[in-house]
Amino acid sequence: MKILINILVLYIVCIGCRSDIKDKNSTIISGKIKSISKRHLDDKTLKDANYTTEEHWDSVSSISNKKVMYKEGKLDSRYKTFGWHPYYNGSSYKTYNFSMLWGVSYHSYSIQPKTGSYKNIHQWKTTALVDSAKVHNCKVFLSITNFGKANNTVFLKNIEAQNTLIDSVSNLLAYRGANGINIDFEGVPEKSKIEFSKFIIRTSERLKKIDPSYMVSLSLYAIDWNNIFDINAIDSHIDFYTLMGYDYYGGFSKIAGPVTPFTNSKKFGNGLVTSITHYKNKGVVPKKLIVGLPYYGAEWYTSSDKIGANVVKFKSHPPYKSIRKIDIDSLGIPLQFDTNSSSSYMTIKDSSNIFRQLYFEDVKSLSIKYDWIKNNNIGGVGVWCLGYDNGYAELWDLLTEKFSEKQNTTLYNNK
Repeated sequence: MKILINILVLYIVCIGCRSDIKDKNSTIISGKIKSISKRHLDDKTLKDANYTTEEHWDSVSSISNKKVMYKEGKLDSRYKTFGWHPYYNGSSYKTYNFSMLWGVSYHSYSIQPKTGSYKNIHQWKTTALVDSAKVHNCKVFLSITNFGKANNTVFLKNIEAQNTLIDSVSNLLAYRGANGINIDFEGVPEKSKIEFSKFIIRTSERLKKIDPSYMVSLSLYAIDWNNIFDINAIDSHIDFYTLMGYDYYGGFSKIAGPVTPFTNSKKFGNGLVTSITHYKNKGVVPKKLIVGLPYYGAEWYTSSDKIGANVVKFKSHPPYKSIRKIDIDSLGIPLQFDTNSSSSYMTIKDSSNIFRQLYFEDVKSLSIKYDWIKNNNIGGVGVWCLGYDNGYAELWDLLTEKFSEKQNTTLYNNK
């Protein structure tokens, strides 16, 4: 059985493959198909893979710690650049350009809903990620995750479990000298909205009483299907928000489309700008918002090579490094760009006349979105997730060109 689990983990982590069964990747709400995030899917898929060291994850995730040369730069203090390091990316942090990161969040403290203690914290107590970040004055956070309607319903009704969580988290922050937490609760039901707000407030007040310097951040969904974020109630208790600006299209989609469409379009509907505007209208101050963008793509088997073709079957969520190695460098497939969504994509037709479409973010698409974020005085940008570009320098170099003190636009100038 363990061998089978190892094979499954290797397949999923390295290739980024997701379930092909639509009802496992989506939920129907009010006649609409609602996605769950890639990180939620990763949690579901990898929960039985109990590797105990970063070296184990390096092996199954094909992590290379070969030195990569980056452009030099110092982060402009006007911006916050933020990244998540999930446990399954092992020691990929050894290649991170920490000088261009304001903050990094270790993913994650996975909650045991009935008790508030953790199901797993993976290598939080020992990972050198924390030490590496501190050397470069990069702030360190611990992601606190609870996924699924049932888990959130149970936990948010249990004050004792919440108190246990806060005590446990405060001890873990102190143990590593960390700076705070990133709350990532996904699938919170509408009926738990008030309880969710009270939990956020209680957690923030308790942690800041222990150490006033602790920061509490909250992950916002690209689309708040259940309207669970009561910004007016929680805003004074939140130091910054992180928007999950991705998964607009995925395993639940009926047509192939961009993981992060930029503006509203007839073909792909609402996108990143609409999400940001939504939260601004709810009361989120732009400077408190960090916009997360994906370092992974989405690929489908489609009915034709026409952009936005009907989906036959979902194939995978490949990380950027796989897209570079397999699709761009090895296959030499022509890269295309959709100006409506500001997303890069490829259409592939194999020898059996089967079509595939792959959408992803690259230097060109990210450059456009970064410039818009800067021009609209948004607080900063985030990366889901660090390590997905392991072995390649260009996405780090783009961060340097857009967010360092001495900025230039040698890769792409969008003015």
